[in-house]
Amino acid sequence: MLKSAQVLAMRRAREVLRGMDKAGVVLLDGAISGAALLAQLAAGGEMLQALFIDLGQLGAAQRLSAAGRQCEPLGIELVRLDLGSLGPVFRNVQNRRLSSPVPLRHLIGLSLGLSYAHNLGSARLYLPAGREDAQSFADASLAFLAQFRLLGGLLSAVALATPFIDLTDADILQRAIALGLDPAQAYACRVGQPVQCGRCAGCQRWRAAFQAAGLEEPADVFRT
Repeated sequence: MLKSAQVLAMRRAREVLRGMDKAGVVLLDGAISGAALLAQLAAGGEMLQALFIDLGQLGAAQRLSAAGRQCEPLGIELVRLDLGSLGPVFRNVQNRRLSSPVPLRHLIGLSLGLSYAHNLGSARLYLPAGREDAQSFADASLAFLAQFRLLGGLLSAVALATPFIDLTDADILQRAIALGLDPAQAYACRVGQPVQCGRCAGCQRWRAAFQAAGLEEPADVFRT
């Protein structure tokens, strides 16, 4: 026989799970774009759950920590999918050490996100991609996202939402600050250093966003 406290805990867990069918799932990687989208949706009163997918990329631990800092003040649960073992497998056949060893990471993230949201009974899956993402990555392009929506619609009732897709990095950064977020709590370094290197493509991209937005970089965020 289960004790009354255990029965009560099980009932509460079932109630939470039943309520999650109204939740949106937000894909996070520790960047400021995900933090801004999460805060914007939460401010609108939407029930949310965040999903971090570890593909064995450099700085995965720092990215996960940043995503956790973004979720905690909002009281949003962060779920980690651990696929870190993929990194060494893919690196074995690569000529150079890539920051993200698994190609087409947006495709993988969207596929796993759709499956997770479908399993959870959620209505929406959010990808915090912006204009630069759509222009830089084939698997975040407008054409690809349109085709993914068509394919996803054949398989699930979960709708893919990309609220920031028309915003530049500078727009997203300004949006984050307007929402009261601290950009220093985000992580974008592709080298994976504890203190962001300031020189890699990921760091340079967000340094350019600060400049384009006319904002001063937070102190001690970048090494150089």
